[in-house]
Amino acid sequence: MNILEQLEHPDFKPSKSDGVLMDYIRQHGDVFCTSPIAQLAQLSGISEATITRFVRKMGFPNLQHFKVSLAEELSGRNQQQTIINHNITTDESILTTAKKLMSISVEALRQTVRHLDEDIIARTVKLLTNGHRIYFIGLGNSGFVADDSAYKFQRIGLDAIGLDNSHLIMLHMSLIHPKDTVIAISHSGESSEILQAARLAKKNGAHLAVITSNPHTVLRQYADLCIFYKTKETMLETGSIVTKLTQIFIIDLIYTQVVKERPEQSVKSKQDTADAINILRLSE
Repeated sequence: MNILEQLEHPDFKPSKSDGVLMDYIRQHGDVFCTSPIAQLAQLSGISEATITRFVRKMGFPNLQHFKVSLAEELSGRNQQQTIINHNITTDESILTTAKKLMSISVEALRQTVRHLDEDIIARTVKLLTNGHRIYFIGLGNSGFVADDSAYKFQRIGLDAIGLDNSHLIMLHMSLIHPKDTVIAISHSGESSEILQAARLAKKNGAHLAVITSNPHTVLRQYADLCIFYKTKETMLETGSIVTKLTQIFIIDLIYTQVVKERPEQSVKSKQDTADAINILRLSE
């Protein structure tokens, strides 16, 4: 197994520091190959000793051998006729691309489940069932997920609102109550509008849970709970189905846990809302 594959599927159990270093190599592989160990430690925030141990865990005798092998892999990857994702080439068949996209989606879900923190999910469920109103907020493609999430929870009797407009988000966050809960969905975890909304929500005493792929997001400063998922996007993949699928999967997991904890209320509310919608259909 080569280095890039091992970074996605290590044959050892990575420590927290290993995980940070692996993320750094994925994002800044070229810099890693050309920087001395002291600079790498400073850039990645990981000690020199940890970097040395990590290289040995990956099966290399020293850092220099690791750098040479990584540089060769990165050079070979960059010479491919790639588009969208480095696993997909311009000259492959539609069926081949379809199978690769399916594999990417399955692997993203597998990695997300593998690193899932059950306690965080359980505490998120408690916030939703014990609180007052729930605000799902997100912008762009995450905004679609926020809207869909609110609809799901409304159907089982929870007071949920989905917001995908920055002005409306700030308006609601300025009037939010201490018993309310905000679920902020942000793939990058770096949206300035979502950050401002999170800051305002916490200032007004609301609970905040964040769903993101970025373990280093500034949103952690304001969040009560953070749920992380494992996907990456290139420029042409922005808004990919893999990211939305993984976000929706987490929401669906939380939704399912809520239903498990209050099955009778959920079934009754779902039936009541279905009956109400049927009335509209019959009147058309």
